[in-house]
Amino acid sequence: MKAIYIFLFSILFLAGCSKDYKLDEGFTLPNELSGPKEVAIDLQSSENIVLTWNGGANDGGVLLYSVLFDKADGDFSDPIYSSQSDFGAYRQLTLTHVILNKIAREAGLKTAETGKIKWTVEASRGGIVRRSQECGEIQVTRPAEEIPEQLFLLGSASENQGMEPLPFRKESDGIFVIYTKLNAGNIYFTDALENGVNYTVDNSGKLIEGDEAYNVEAEDNVVRLILNFNTKTIAKDVISGVRMIWGATFDVIADMQYVGNGIYKKESVNIRFVDPNDPTTNPPSWLTWVEERYYFIATINGSDVCWGRGDAISAEQPGENEPATFYELHEFTWSQWDHLWKMSHSLNQKTCTVTIDTNADGMMIHSFSDVK
Repeated sequence: MKAIYIFLFSILFLAGCSKDYKLDEGFTLPNELSGPKEVAIDLQSSENIVLTWNGGANDGGVLLYSVLFDKADGDFSDPIYSSQSDFGAYRQLTLTHVILNKIAREAGLKTAETGKIKWTVEASRGGIVRRSQECGEIQVTRPAEEIPEQLFLLGSASENQGMEPLPFRKESDGIFVIYTKLNAGNIYFTDALENGVNYTVDNSGKLIEGDEAYNVEAEDNVVRLILNFNTKTIAKDVISGVRMIWGATFDVIADMQYVGNGIYKKESVNIRFVDPNDPTTNPPSWLTWVEERYYFIATINGSDVCWGRGDAISAEQPGENEPATFYELHEFTWSQWDHLWKMSHSLNQKTCTVTIDTNADGMMIHSFSDVK
């Protein structure tokens, strides 16, 4: 019975409250906009940019605020960026340098350029939205060195006609590499799969931000594109052949074929170690042991270079669970007895598939599979 009384009392109390409550939709337009007049953007800075304003509801209640940004000659009818204020109801917006850089980019400012953006505030309550009649201006200077963390190739000239972004391998900070085929058409680069920053090449051959793709001619061979954002340069190398050879004889083990997506492959490779007791393996006269050392030779821009082991350790047999780094390819001037691997004895007198993946977990590696 006591529970029933409490329940009835609660209903009467709530009914009384709802009868007396009325939303006051009146409020003051945001005014006295305040913020920095100039900002030199530093993408490594931990300091924030703070924008503030005055205003409020007539009854002292909560208002919701949005901050709009536009180009210097814009009217906020189609803002380039908008954000709720801090916690949605504070008369303040805190921006990072990264976000301000994004706004400046949307305003059309290129790297190292200086220009103005402007901002204003909208307040809302009960479905009523009012925009301040004032606006603030910030003179922004974008950083000269802006380096993406990842990069993708797009455009009609890419080997998949731009149907999907092709990932570059990040070789080091600011340097990206891709092995690919090029058709006649255009290409450009982007740093994200969605809503990324686009890059292109200007008339002087310099890497710049921009959405306008640039034209390239078809290449019969695989090309290696190297984009260096530290120097704003792009380089193209033509790779006319890749072969796997025995270090002792230079005989070809496998003529690697490009199959797309940065991958070279050769199936049904017949592995026969160089054996002084087997004349069919073409042993040199000085050889008195079975020789299993190998590397790859790539013909780049008409010259042969070595794709071999990167460390200074002498060639050795691989263990059962070698990390991918053991099979990583590095590029060197060709020297017969440097940068070789020893092939696993389990491959001798067998056939297998040899693969080079130029972009596997941030490395260029080779592997053996389908051993029979």
